[in-house]
Amino acid sequence: MELDYDDAKTAVLEHIQQLFHEIEEEAVVSHQEKYTLLEDSFENATDTDELKVAFEQWYHNHADDVDFEHEIEELWTNALLRLEEEEDDE
Repeated sequence: MELDYDDAKTAVLEHIQQLFHEIEEEAVVSHQEKYTLLEDSFENATDTDELKVAFEQWYHNHADDVDFEHEIEELWTNALLRLEEEEDDE
């Protein structure tokens, strides 16, 4: 079977594009599950200290799966800085 160059090129590109799409969908589902676990871990916290402990536990359990490019303290600090920025804007 002789393949036409353009048909073969299109077939391979479409196949790879479909695989990337499937990978992205799986990542979205996985990330949403991790986010839900974080929300659940926050439910039992009654103050900021307990919230941070819950966040640290969640981070240590899931950081490898999520592959954050930031360390835990940087994530926590950046989140709180956003809160301060929002308050300043009001």
